[in-house]
Amino acid sequence: MTEPTSALAPRLSEALGNAFTIEGEIGRGGMGVVYRARDERLKRRVAIKVLPPELAYQAEIRARFTREAETAARLSHPHIVPIYTVGEGSGLVYFVMGYVDGESLGSRLKRRGKLPVEEVRRIMKEVADALSAAHAFSVIHRDIKPDNILLDGTRGRVMVTDFGIAKAMSGGSGSTLTSAGVAIGTPQYMSPEQAAREREIDGRSDHYSLGIVSYQMLTGELPFNAPTVAGVLMKQITEMPPPLEERRPDCPEDLALAVTRCLEKDPENRWPSADALRRALESRTVTGYRP
Repeated sequence: MTEPTSALAPRLSEALGNAFTIEGEIGRGGMGVVYRARDERLKRRVAIKVLPPELAYQAEIRARFTREAETAARLSHPHIVPIYTVGEGSGLVYFVMGYVDGESLGSRLKRRGKLPVEEVRRIMKEVADALSAAHAFSVIHRDIKPDNILLDGTRGRVMVTDFGIAKAMSGGSGSTLTSAGVAIGTPQYMSPEQAAREREIDGRSDHYSLGIVSYQMLTGELPFNAPTVAGVLMKQITEMPPPLEERRPDCPEDLALAVTRCLEKDPENRWPSADALRRALESRTVTGYRP
């Protein structure tokens, strides 16, 4: 994001008119800036995500962003952040979504490192539940990572956000950069098929990314690191992660197998569906699979 917050917030206020009152910035990244706001008509708190202004000027990206936000708005699920509306004005494109009163999984991992086994199982299961609902509508997330997994309230209920946004900004081509130079996806969590820039990406790519997130929750470390982005992407394509049992000896065998199956390089060897993964996590049994 190149535009200072001081310049962006007034433009957004102008675009929103009297319908919403901006209360403050929540966060920012390559995919945009998120503000906390008040919906004046319905008297509720919401979050508003703004597309980076340098991308909003491009008509094609603006149209894709709007289309993907409208598609994601069809998703209604307890573990998916709802999208209420999408709009544009004052040279900005934005969408209004549910406000999650909590923290991201990324923040929790920074604060606590690895998480208790049963907490990992629950978070993994709830993300799989969200993915199952999205994949049923042919909506692939493409950027599952800790910062896109929000933990709501005292129980930390999972709320997955940013469905379809990576596709909107990359045109669905699997490329990792837009023409404006904004990174699409996150190399440390990309599936091998994303890393190889394959055009055909299906739900099993999200399963792989969830496997990376789960590995990190269990061990406090990412399975693949390298000094350069190209090095990380190459490892995603060619290397198997260090055995989970070595880095987290108290991890139950079924959970280790569930994560390892997510991390298979060939999509055909991963879980056939997010629902199959969710059921295995609930029953605590993984049958018919060996790494």
